[in-house]
Amino acid sequence: MTEWRGAFENAEVNALHAQCFGHRVFVDDWWSRVNHFSLGWVCTRRSGKLVGFVNVAWDGGVHAFVLDTMVPPAFQRQGIAKALIVEAVDRAKQTGCEWLHVDFEPQLRRFYFDACGFSPTDAGLIALK
Repeated sequence: MTEWRGAFENAEVNALHAQCFGHRVFVDDWWSRVNHFSLGWVCTRRSGKLVGFVNVAWDGGVHAFVLDTMVPPAFQRQGIAKALIVEAVDRAKQTGCEWLHVDFEPQLRRFYFDACGFSPTDAGLIALK
């Protein structure tokens, strides 16, 4: 089940983030963060377990940003990530956003460009740390 602004526990998103991005489990307050800074988020559950999550941050105007698309390896290649993005796109449109941005690692190009319909753009990045 995919749900816009679905309920979640911080511990389950922290565990999912650690599994998907290969780091130790943090104790971040995701619930406060997304409720304060985000347009919304999408959760996917299978048998009650959180198996997909994406954060949709925004500038308060017409730009939204896909962050932290997460599906653990055991649930990949089942269409979960695409469903997360489809919901994020639909909800950003409904809110009046005109642009949805995403950045990603090179191995995800086919997913975001081919499966999800994003277009390549020029972008810049400064590493602050």
